[in-house]
Amino acid sequence: MILKELNKKYNEVCTSVVEKKLKNALDILKVLVDETHLGDFKDRLYQMENTYENLLKYTLEGIDDPERKKVYNHLLLSILKLADQAKGKILSGSSGWHSYSLKKELDKEQTLTGKIIVEKLEDLSFKHQLDEALKEAKVLETPRQSFESQKHTEVISRIFTHLWLSNYYKEAEKGLISTIQDPDRFYWYERSILVSSISLSLVRHFDVQKFLSLYDFYQMGEFEVWQRALIGLIMGFYHYNSRINLYPELLGLMKKLGNREGIEKEFEQILIQFLRSGETEKISRKIRDEIVPEMTKLAPKLSDKLDLDKLIPDDFLEDKNPDWEKIFKESEGLYEKIEEFSQLQMEGADVFMSAFSQLKQFSFFSEMSNWFLPFHPDNPVIDDSFEFEDPEFDKNLFLNGLEKTGYMCNSDKYSFCLNVKLMPAVQKSMLLKLFQAELESMEDLNKEEKMLDTSKKSKTIYTQYIHDLYRFYKLYRFKGEFSDIFSTKMDFYNTGFFRELVTDDSLLRNIAVYYFQNEHFEEAIKIYLNLKGIEVNPEIIEKIAYSYQKLKEYKSALEYYKKAEIFNTKKEWVLKKIGLCYSHLKQPENALEYYLRAENINPENLFTQASVGHCYLELGDFNKALKYYFKVEYLNPKNTKVWRPIAWCCFVEGKFDTAEKYYKRILKQSPNKYDFMNMGHLEWCRGNKIKAIDLYKKSIASKGNNLQEFLISFEEDKHHLLENGINAEDIPILLDHLQYQLGE
Repeated sequence: MILKELNKKYNEVCTSVVEKKLKNALDILKVLVDETHLGDFKDRLYQMENTYENLLKYTLEGIDDPERKKVYNHLLLSILKLADQAKGKILSGSSGWHSYSLKKELDKEQTLTGKIIVEKLEDLSFKHQLDEALKEAKVLETPRQSFESQKHTEVISRIFTHLWLSNYYKEAEKGLISTIQDPDRFYWYERSILVSSISLSLVRHFDVQKFLSLYDFYQMGEFEVWQRALIGLIMGFYHYNSRINLYPELLGLMKKLGNREGIEKEFEQILIQFLRSGETEKISRKIRDEIVPEMTKLAPKLSDKLDLDKLIPDDFLEDKNPDWEKIFKESEGLYEKIEEFSQLQMEGADVFMSAFSQLKQFSFFSEMSNWFLPFHPDNPVIDDSFEFEDPEFDKNLFLNGLEKTGYMCNSDKYSFCLNVKLMPAVQKSMLLKLFQAELESMEDLNKEEKMLDTSKKSKTIYTQYIHDLYRFYKLYRFKGEFSDIFSTKMDFYNTGFFRELVTDDSLLRNIAVYYFQNEHFEEAIKIYLNLKGIEVNPEIIEKIAYSYQKLKEYKSALEYYKKAEIFNTKKEWVLKKIGLCYSHLKQPENALEYYLRAENINPENLFTQASVGHCYLELGDFNKALKYYFKVEYLNPKNTKVWRPIAWCCFVEGKFDTAEKYYKRILKQSPNKYDFMNMGHLEWCRGNKIKAIDLYKKSIASKGNNLQEFLISFEEDKHHLLENGINAEDIPILLDHLQYQLGE
């Protein structure tokens, strides 16, 4: 069974259970169980089918069974559990995944020794070695050189693998986790790693105990650890959202979590950071395609080709309401781009992904647990990178500064140090001094922003850890074996745990604002429409309208702009937006009405003047359109894009001399296929057929044009030629002559 089909059938089983369609769930589950070829699974399935048939029979016969609900609920959970196990067994046998290869080795070793890792951990000889390693590590000046310390690191790696690959946490795993929580046995950064292994294990295979274990770490309140545990809980609740309601223990856990002081603020920071991770690829492209090229060439962009719908700059056509809080800005020039980069960095955006993605090939990252290792100066892996002579460089000061900076995630800090190791001494010294100066400036900035505040520190940990997770899911060599949360919709607001933890609309509104800021307009609309009291909130109504407009759903946009108009009928911005929607809906009469009302408020507005001109052009009132286009030219003489509509209106109105003046200007710039054709029309109407044919040939030869397209456009203009004196009988003759000239 191929992976896609397996996932489809597994999801169908889970969905059917949640929807209480047990007959369908059992039928599909049978397909999965048959694929495993396990007699135990088949027996369990048979018992479930038998139980359900009896349950149905007794219910229909009206037999009152006080245990019926309990049996029914147990059946639901049993089906899900068998589906989980069947999926795992199929993957284990046919996927060829590295993780299942490791799991087989782990199971084989445990079978041969008769001990699991927990028992080994408590083995007297092993316990003595571990205790000695921990004791030595705390007193040695250079613990990284300790052989016992290396053995301890190996133990951490084995525990990580065991917790990650265990499907269910039983008494042995509970005991192991209890040992991990002992501060005299393990360091905080090791607990951080092992919390990550539990989180990955939970997403890999459902188990209520894994939720409870993460909550235990969260309750401990150990900094750096509880934040990771909370993120793991949120990942688990999100991944298994559909089935959470079937487990009373998890409903109770959500309630306890919801009662924690300050949980909504923590929840908001985590969710926004997860959502922000969805912008990482876009940011990387922006850095690669815009910022880096600007820095290398420092040259202005070339102007886009001129045409009618670009008469007014895009920021006039699609501008957001200036009365709103500033959402984002698009700017040109290197300085503005660097400024934007810095702002993204300050907000917690993942601006370093593109820079460090190529630095994950070190053997350090072959060990899966290292992707989740918090950066700490005592790690022996980074020591060799700074073994060089330079009296002006203080290694300890540098590493402590690197540890404290919140602008690089842990994974990237290790990448940086490992890469430094490969540099020549002179280059290494120069780079580290520059970087140290940057770290010092960042530290000053942290102090200015009072980053020592507990909430701010937690936010930094969330940001760094989610960046670490993102790199793991996107760059780890076996990434295809993991369920990538960053590839999902991340619509946390649609989940049961969100509704349990969030008591008012403030968080929901902040998420909507984030979606709106980052132009995820569909998601923004969904949330805005579910907010309470939007009927009396003009800003939200305007943003819904604007979102629909950006999605080109102009009827819906118009509906909400009209609602916004009720709050302030003289609001220029709303009037222009209504006019814009009517224009897109090909209703120039209605559009003109609103643009004229906007003109009364601000007669000198360039956008409004051009829009009124466009409406008159659509309505065929070329004389009035011309007046407005001339006014646009007067208000902005450098706007050469207005030449086209002026030239066309002059031609249609028979003002050939003026039309010729503007067309000559256009042809000296970057003429397109329509410019040549329109100038050809003008020459023909003035009696210059030879010039007209030559211009028509240039139009046909222009980019994006051919004879067929030319003839279609010509037919649309035909009535203007007739109105300006061209004999109808001459038209087919000239067109035939043109085709002979072209050899067609």
